[in-house]
Amino acid sequence: MEIIEKNYAAVFYVDILGMGALTKQEIKLTRTEYSYWLKKDRDEFNNQYLAAAILAEFRKILTTLMVKYEKVIISQLSDCAFIWSDDICDVVRFAAEFMQLAIGKGVFCRGGLSYGEIIETNENHTLGRFIVGPAVTAAVKLEKIAKGARILIDEDFPQFIWNYNKIFAEKSQPLFSPFTNPLDFEVYDEFKWYLVPSEIIGKVDIRLLEYDDRVECTKNRLKLASQVRFSPRFLWNTKSAQGCVQLKATVNFMAENKLLGIRHDYAWTGLGTKRSKEIVNNLERQITNDNNFQEFNSF
Repeated sequence: MEIIEKNYAAVFYVDILGMGALTKQEIKLTRTEYSYWLKKDRDEFNNQYLAAAILAEFRKILTTLMVKYEKVIISQLSDCAFIWSDDICDVVRFAAEFMQLAIGKGVFCRGGLSYGEIIETNENHTLGRFIVGPAVTAAVKLEKIAKGARILIDEDFPQFIWNYNKIFAEKSQPLFSPFTNPLDFEVYDEFKWYLVPSEIIGKVDIRLLEYDDRVECTKNRLKLASQVRFSPRFLWNTKSAQGCVQLKATVNFMAENKLLGIRHDYAWTGLGTKRSKEIVNNLERQITNDNNFQEFNSF
């Protein structure tokens, strides 16, 4: 008999954007879009093979992080996953690192982050552990609200972090803030996973970062934005109107100017007309070598 327990935990729900339309054949693709994910000598190309390749990459990222974050539990359900732990700081770090790795691999995701009551099995088994409860429902609901690769949070989520680990909360405070949705002008709370590299979250007080460190964080963020704008792995996402909206929204907030008090010349608001690894690599070198980043104000 399965043993079911009620606990309190942080829950990160993540979903791959566009997979429903892809598997339902609502997106018409050519060999070009498939070629960036599947071997070019394959005899057959179709949406299902592409979906399988994306899911395999999705799982690979989850598996890699599962080894690193031992306190975190992961349950993948096709094109989405639940990640949870009573260590709220580990879930925050996991969420940021997952999203940063996913963009780099061409896996386009959106998430919701919540804290509260969960009901789970406390045994591992071949079908994977399951999880339900108010925190789970909230995380799923939050994921669906915004456009682009955002992670939305409960209004009280920062307070839960504070209650669990005051030092972590203080050091990571700038990562949790509201934004206005341009579609309905509602204000939502967001975890800005893209603002700094995941490895410094909770370890360095972001408010006290030196100018050079803030420039480096800005460059890393812009390189992620350039992936969304120019990587050929996202080419299939551009073949639907909704996919373009999701990509443009992501580029818009990830390339935003003056974040961390740094002004730059890469405030993109649209997508590139061409996509290739060469364009991405050249732009990353340009950003790395650019000395024109300026301090906008004290952060």
